[in-house]
Amino acid sequence: MKPFEFSKYVLYVLLLICVVVGGFFFFGGKVALDDGTSVPVYTNLLLYLIMFFIGGTLFLTLSALFYFLAKRFLVSPKKAVQSVVGFIVLGILLFICWFLGNGTVLTLEGYNGLYNTASWLRVTDMFLNALYILIISAVLLIIGFYVARKIR
Repeated sequence: MKPFEFSKYVLYVLLLICVVVGGFFFFGGKVALDDGTSVPVYTNLLLYLIMFFIGGTLFLTLSALFYFLAKRFLVSPKKAVQSVVGFIVLGILLFICWFLGNGTVLTLEGYNGLYNTASWLRVTDMFLNALYILIISAVLLIIGFYVARKIR
């Protein structure tokens, strides 16, 4: 079996799982809470699926990164180090954005969850700030490369 065919079947299986879990979430009914609000019954199943996809993506990405880094290091150590510079810069950006985050605990009526702590709020701010910086830098790079191509 060719890799393209294998990945096509994996995509179909993952899509089927998403459709089934989405159907459970949207059409599986709701349960009433003590405060009068209602929550879909299969919310946890949807959240577990999302966490599985994110974890799997991170695992596959990091595995491929280390595999190709080791493969490239055998051929040319200098190019291998140059390919890691982007991840180092991203790590520094996330570290700086974490310190820029605000850890003030929010007062939310009716919320007794685990994620209203200073560390989780700083992580949320870290991801939002990093997202803003990366989007702005992507737009500026697109404009800059367009202008540089027109000038040549």
